[in-house]
Amino acid sequence: MSEIQKLQSEGGEFWEKKWSEGHTGWHKDFVQEILKNHFSYLTSGGQSGLSVFVPLCGKSLDMVWLSDQGLSVVGCDISELAAQQFYTENSITVKKYSAEGFLIYEATDRQLKLYVGDIYNCIPDTIGQFDCIWDCNAIVAVNPEDRQKYADTLKALLKPNGKILMSTYEFDQSLRSEFPHCVPQDKVNPLFESKYSISLVESIDLKGSYFLPKFNLPWATRHVFHIEKRTSD
Repeated sequence: MSEIQKLQSEGGEFWEKKWSEGHTGWHKDFVQEILKNHFSYLTSGGQSGLSVFVPLCGKSLDMVWLSDQGLSVVGCDISELAAQQFYTENSITVKKYSAEGFLIYEATDRQLKLYVGDIYNCIPDTIGQFDCIWDCNAIVAVNPEDRQKYADTLKALLKPNGKILMSTYEFDQSLRSEFPHCVPQDKVNPLFESKYSISLVESIDLKGSYFLPKFNLPWATRHVFHIEKRTSD
């Protein structure tokens, strides 16, 4: 077993090591254009007062932007260092406490809360249900054998009329078996079964981006999905 496989099999230690060593190339110092472009879908035309869950959130600036749009934001990440950096770098006053097996960082001046802990411990009784979920490449960080468990976690946290905006990567998976994982459309569809409507709404050719040389790939595509529960079920 390679070092990375060993760390991944041990769960959070892999990500804690990444954060502590500053190896967080997935973090961007800007708000994702995909989120802005598909915000109307995510919020059913810009409805106010909605709640949004951001899984495996790190210190994403998307959460600040979502909060600025008037949403109640809840994120979850395994790394406490990510939560600390998020609030410090965005000059957000925070209170810290423990509950339900999580360490919780909660903003005092806006509805923005980060749960530090295992994503699979996020259940409705603990953190509630949400009007929408923004999965910004979070699913590509999940080990393939845990992918269904991850999808089931998202489904449980989504309100009956809720929506998921999800982005993934597709590339020649024979060239790479480590994070980030290849998650094409034919891998997404079975995760949500027939009870959900899944639409591939955008595919972005990553030619010329940092992604190809960073992971030694000849080609890659970023896919954007709209996912929601079928109203007839």
